[in-house]
Amino acid sequence: MTKKTGKSKSKNKDRRHLKAVPSAPKMPLQLVLNHRAIDSMAVDFIQWNAAEAPDPADAFECLELVKLFLTAQHTINGSSSATAIDSDGVEQAAGAIAVSLDPDEMDEVFDNIYFALHSYIHFLKATGRWSGTDAAYEELHAALGNGITAAVPQLPVIQVPDLSDDHQEAAFNAMPLIQHATSLLDWIGTGKEITSTGALRLKDIEPAAAAVGVHACGKRAASRTLPLFDLETAESRPKTLLEVGTMHDVPVLRDIWSALVGANLITLGSTKAIPGPEVAAWNSTRIEERLDIRRMLSVVLLVGVLTDEDQVWDQEAVAGTLLAVLTYGTTDEPMPVAELERMASPDLEGALLQDVDLEDTKLEETGLEEVYASLAALQAQQKLTLLAELGLVEAATDYRVPPVAIQCLDLAMGFFNLADEPSETTESPSNVIALHRPSHTGGPPKGR
Repeated sequence: MTKKTGKSKSKNKDRRHLKAVPSAPKMPLQLVLNHRAIDSMAVDFIQWNAAEAPDPADAFECLELVKLFLTAQHTINGSSSATAIDSDGVEQAAGAIAVSLDPDEMDEVFDNIYFALHSYIHFLKATGRWSGTDAAYEELHAALGNGITAAVPQLPVIQVPDLSDDHQEAAFNAMPLIQHATSLLDWIGTGKEITSTGALRLKDIEPAAAAVGVHACGKRAASRTLPLFDLETAESRPKTLLEVGTMHDVPVLRDIWSALVGANLITLGSTKAIPGPEVAAWNSTRIEERLDIRRMLSVVLLVGVLTDEDQVWDQEAVAGTLLAVLTYGTTDEPMPVAELERMASPDLEGALLQDVDLEDTKLEETGLEEVYASLAALQAQQKLTLLAELGLVEAATDYRVPPVAIQCLDLAMGFFNLADEPSETTESPSNVIALHRPSHTGGPPKGR
């Protein structure tokens, strides 16, 4: 008789325990095949999506969101397709995912899913992989487009006034931006020496700053702490000498210099800044040429202010606030200066300038979102002060865009159009605006 070792009992016991553990639910075969189909497109999708999101991780995240959506839709409808997504129940499936992930962030999750699906079906159509009908594609595209449009801030349509050439020239010539640019170009003359980084040498900062109405000088190892920029200090600035270690720390000068370079009025060489090819238009005898280059300089400066990455707060959130104030400044419903001051809390201003940990000071009282909005408003307020000093904005009781500058704002807005092309849900290219085209990655679109 074979001796019992007891091993068989332990094996049977383990098997009983395993039987007691519920097995993971099996995915329907159709859904498994759809997920595999999406995986097989990954390399092509990464390459196709690289123009919008160079990081492959972003493309993978987008495809994972699509697979998650198909799983939810299959559970609800009993069927799914990787190449002919049914528009019925899109909102229901997206909602089911949002609730399961984080009910408190449903709007954000909705946006992420819609952006991912929108990118994915564009890829299917562009690469000939869409297997549904054209009508089904258009229906799905419209449903997703409506969801995306709802997530984007609705800004007023800019109505550009019809101004005569003489009116425009008089208005531009009275604009401080144009006056300072003319003075700076006259000072540059045939050329000025620059460093390897494209900045003026320290000895030339003082006359360059004087050309734009700022009392500043270059000094080695100067503090990079800049004074708070507002109209009060702007008016009194010539009385106080500002010592800087680089021309990029001089208010107004840095912005006008960058705009002159961007408008091809200054050309930066390896050792010298010289007049650019558009200087001839600046001094042209033809009024059309003079207006075109002054308009272009204003547009370049506006775009530079809106896309400034060298700041302490979220550039896109700041630009979103700034765009809203500017566009409403072209209408009969401008934002009051006092309202933006209220949004930009003085306490938060102090925390920002002193680099205080916000989580230890204001979060419990106001909440994270309110703090972020206040900081964005503070930064936008400072940028509007710059634009007001240069004449691109009027900031008496309300923020208003002068008639001659409205055309410049309208042209600048073209750099921030959300859609690849105008859609049926967009009245005009400047009607629905976002700061950057969506990344289509499933990550939260910035600036919202």
